[in-house]
Amino acid sequence: IVGHSLGAMCAPMIAKKTKDVSGIILLAGPSRQFEDVILEQIKYLAQLDSVLDDKDKKQIIEIENQCKTVKDGKLLKKAEAKSLPLGMPSFYWQSIKQYDVIKTAKSVKQPILILQGERDYQVTMTDFNIWKNELSSNSKNKFISYPKLNHLFIKGEGICTPAEYQKSGNVNEDVIKDIVAWIKSN
Repeated sequence: IVGHSLGAMCAPMIAKKTKDVSGIILLAGPSRQFEDVILEQIKYLAQLDSVLDDKDKKQIIEIENQCKTVKDGKLLKKAEAKSLPLGMPSFYWQSIKQYDVIKTAKSVKQPILILQGERDYQVTMTDFNIWKNELSSNSKNKFISYPKLNHLFIKGEGICTPAEYQKSGNVNEDVIKDIVAWIKSN
């Protein structure tokens, strides 16, 4: 199973539900609570121009309040989608809150390859390091980060911005080679 971003977060759960999986590959997979990842993204984007204006501050406060709602089980059950991150409905957030991705990944028998772009601001090295700290005791698991790659595993320079995603590019060849080598070795 290969999953990217939210798909990577779901991959261990999918693997637990089938016997026909020989390995799991997580590309830029969140290891933290999803609402915390979203809040971090919003704060990153707000500071890109080095000016935190009133609009930015208002947006951050709004997302922080939405995340507090997600973290409060009672409030979450009653919340409308418009008062939750990404405008997603309450049942979506309730299902995510019930899922412990680290615990699930630790319980799978299959080896896991975790790949991360170091320039990724959507799922950061914080997540990668959590994966590494939590899953490195299993010698079958492997962890690779790429200094110049973004969330899409495309090479770039400097600080990553959303504008970078508008440029055409390809998944870096090293990522493909590492995936192929890992599959062949398992």
